[in-house]
Amino acid sequence: MISRTLLTSLLAASLTVTAFGQSSGGGLDASVTGATGTLTEAQKASVSKYTAGLVDTLKSKDSTAKQLDEARTALVKPARDPGATLAFRSGYAATLKPALEPIVTGTDLQRAIIAMQVLRFTRSATAVEILIDRANPTTEADPGKRIAAGTLLIDIFDDYEGANNTYDSNARKIRDAAAAETDWMALQQKLNALGAAARRKDLPADNARTVRRAQAEAIARIASSVKSGAAADQRMMSLQRVLIAVRNDLLTMPQADRSNLAKVLAPALADTLAATAAHWDSAHASKELGASYASTINSCEVILRLLDRGERPTAYAGTKPEADSRVLATSWDSKDRTKFDAEVKRWAGIVSAAPYKS
Repeated sequence: MISRTLLTSLLAASLTVTAFGQSSGGGLDASVTGATGTLTEAQKASVSKYTAGLVDTLKSKDSTAKQLDEARTALVKPARDPGATLAFRSGYAATLKPALEPIVTGTDLQRAIIAMQVLRFTRSATAVEILIDRANPTTEADPGKRIAAGTLLIDIFDDYEGANNTYDSNARKIRDAAAAETDWMALQQKLNALGAAARRKDLPADNARTVRRAQAEAIARIASSVKSGAAADQRMMSLQRVLIAVRNDLLTMPQADRSNLAKVLAPALADTLAATAAHWDSAHASKELGASYASTINSCEVILRLLDRGERPTAYAGTKPEADSRVLATSWDSKDRTKFDAEVKRWAGIVSAAPYKS
């Protein structure tokens, strides 16, 4: 089992890399880092000469923690040079890929995270491709690496410079990886990565809608899977955290976009509520999971009412949003199962009909 404390400390080291990388001077000649097109063979040779010893340090089992940190910093430095172009970073990532990929896919978690961090700072399509591959449980068995990869995906979408249409295909890949995830923390990071991608300020609205839909589809598939289980599921801890961000995003979203998303998200939330009803006894029996179920229920109820006011405004005529009562949250806390089940059933009926089923 992965030590979450160890993993957190390894990932936190990326903050040191970020701070260091703000300095000028990339460790490579400006004619290389300032490339305006595909790297020439001479430029590739220069990159390989610069990185070979550093990669060897990452590979060596004899390297100290200090040496590993220094190697990571030196490898990141060219990509973080203020003069580094997209053409260079793309070429740098492509050149590094065959050298770093065996480390990324290896069994040493610390070295794998360092290699992924180096690739992340290239802000390239190559980096996103490798991170998504490591975030997917069908291609990566180590949950620690999946958590790390998901965390770095959240980070990379802040400054990723890939083409806008790559967001669509990447979102679908992350959606599928999330749907297959069993580790709640790794799942949370992938769902948050989709949210981070959709919130990128310069992303065209159509691409943002596609990414948000992928996130809603992932939540729908997870909810369906959790509902089919016989007992309380740790993945509810992921939904607990992610749905708060989803709610906040919905509040600032144009009604047309909210309505489009409601067709996927509302049924997913109804399934999530059905899961909480199915796990009533086991969830209430667990202090940790019980709190996550309660928080998730509260978010589901708030989001469903928010969506439903837009989809069926006449049903709320003369009332204000702040007047909405929390039936599910209060009946869960008071363990009033009859009232809770009746409200879950009511919402299931609402989202199974028009306008949600258009």
